[in-house]
Amino acid sequence: MQRKLNKRFESFALSQSGCDGGNLKSDIWVCGLEWGVDVKSLEDLNKIMEGPFSTASWDGEIQQRLKYPYNNKIAWLFSYLFKWEENHKEAAENHRMMCFKGTGYKMNAFPIPFKNRSSVSWSKEMSDLIGLHSFEVYLEWCIENRGRYFQKLVKENSPKMIVCTGKNTTMAFLRFFGCDMTSVDSGENFTVAKCNEGKTLVFVTPFFGGASGINSFEKMKALADEMKKYAESRSSISFG
Repeated sequence: MQRKLNKRFESFALSQSGCDGGNLKSDIWVCGLEWGVDVKSLEDLNKIMEGPFSTASWDGEIQQRLKYPYNNKIAWLFSYLFKWEENHKEAAENHRMMCFKGTGYKMNAFPIPFKNRSSVSWSKEMSDLIGLHSFEVYLEWCIENRGRYFQKLVKENSPKMIVCTGKNTTMAFLRFFGCDMTSVDSGENFTVAKCNEGKTLVFVTPFFGGASGINSFEKMKALADEMKKYAESRSSISFG
């Protein structure tokens, strides 16, 4: 059966929809899979896809955003990477984390939110709405097409490093950012590759949370120290 891709979905996906945003010119970006919330109905998803798709940031909302455990752990990471000496929540405010003129840009590879991957339901109605046969086909479409959109943003802004969280989807992240597969390397806590003609390092780390993820200050410091050492030896990034 030949399906027709929903143009509304295409415009939605080929934008910064599904991203928290921040400073695209920052040396560091953070990339997850998708927002971890459920869309209650196809009608709600259709409304989300209507737009407008404006660039977002945490301006004026930093402390509210840090109530989410994942975002809080990004503040841990930045505190260790950049040697922010204040309490990490105060530091996030002082350094304007994920703000238009601050430190960091936060994005997701996939635009449709799901509470978790086990909650994904791709019904016939969903397939008809989006114009893609299955969740797996949707993922592949996004890697190829949304990935190309973000690769252009990477080229325009040249972040020094992109931190992707979720080692179970390592290859999806590397493909999404168009990494040079001959550059793939690994450390104790991450897989890393180069994209953007070697100007950007893409780190894929364990998820920030969960029983086997980065779930303590000690683990986050170990990750940050290892990433910092690797990046400083291979790029012009400065951590202060």
